[in-house]
Amino acid sequence: MKLHKNIVAFLSLLNESPEFFQMEAWQDLPNLATEIENLADNESAIADTIKNWCKKHGLGKALRTRREVTPGKPLPSTLEPLENLTKTIPDIIMDAYKQAQKTGTITTADTSNESR
Repeated sequence: MKLHKNIVAFLSLLNESPEFFQMEAWQDLPNLATEIENLADNESAIADTIKNWCKKHGLGKALRTRREVTPGKPLPSTLEPLENLTKTIPDIIMDAYKQAQKTGTITTADTSNESR
């Protein structure tokens, strides 16, 4: 099912290939998590939201490629079945965001020297 593949492909991209994400995408991840959280467990809406977010951040091709390269790939054993996964996607996204902050992938601009 294509919807399922969008979700799994995105999570795979996020966790296995974070180098594809530009700074703006990393900074917008909390907004994506909030948006998905508001969709409850509507798999179709979540998959569409992820697809549109990826397009917005130049990750549409990477998402499509990830879907095509791993057709039918089962969920990693560390992830729950999709029914439960749709409820935990915001947490998974925020965990990746926090990890990126810790490793310095996400940086904030130092504006302390800018003139006022």
